[in-house]
Amino acid sequence: MDPDSPFIIRKPNDPFLSSIVESYFYLDTTVTQLSRQPEPIIPFPRITFGYFFGEPFTVTNHTINQSALVNIAISKISTQQLSVQPSGETVKILGAHLRPYGLAYFTTQAINKLPWLIDTEELFGDVATNFVQRIHACQTTEQLFDEVETVFVDNLLTRDMELITEAIDLIEANAGNIKVADLSKQLGTTNRTLRNHFNDKIGCSPKEYLRIVRLKQVAYELKHSPESLTHIAHGNEYFDQAHLNHEVKGITGRSPKELKKEIPSFRFLQF
Repeated sequence: MDPDSPFIIRKPNDPFLSSIVESYFYLDTTVTQLSRQPEPIIPFPRITFGYFFGEPFTVTNHTINQSALVNIAISKISTQQLSVQPSGETVKILGAHLRPYGLAYFTTQAINKLPWLIDTEELFGDVATNFVQRIHACQTTEQLFDEVETVFVDNLLTRDMELITEAIDLIEANAGNIKVADLSKQLGTTNRTLRNHFNDKIGCSPKEYLRIVRLKQVAYELKHSPESLTHIAHGNEYFDQAHLNHEVKGITGRSPKELKKEIPSFRFLQF
């Protein structure tokens, strides 16, 4: 977390919830302090829930050329190219970052069947409506975070997530540098079973998720490492720099060099 970041962050207090939700976040600023340009989002191996107070945000999916004006939404894990842009003069957001399988603890619907931008009120009905009413009565950031935690704890489902959590732990331990066949073998299951679990509980295939995890590692190294692109490519098991360039541009629409220049400006999901 950047110490100069305008975001306020808090970890969950509930012990079990802390295994699902990585953090709550809050931002209250003005557009003049940020860029008015649409902000590209690096595909990220986490689910983000966000509520935009007041003015809604425009979220655009450039991959399928669709836009939506939203106040409350949940992002899916995907390699599609997205951007967000405030529509008003203020930027006030309350949200949470969840582990990749986090949404599957709150709905039994297959995550891959949900739309690219999940309408939280449509998915959760009165739960979402009542939550919005309660947070507008809060006086402090801590109260806002408490309300997010309360709605999560009150609506947790009991589900068997052992296989998918073990798969995610293995992928992250290997920074995405593991083949799907090897992953299935270590987990004692088949490629098909693993793919079904990923589609149902995460919303993408194991292969797509591996690409996103590797991209996260590359983005981190582009921002923090002095190493060359060739070194970063080999370290993340790309064939060569050309392969790295093709993969990064295919997912983000930007070359690694372009991404390196823009990473410090990314805010809403990568902070």
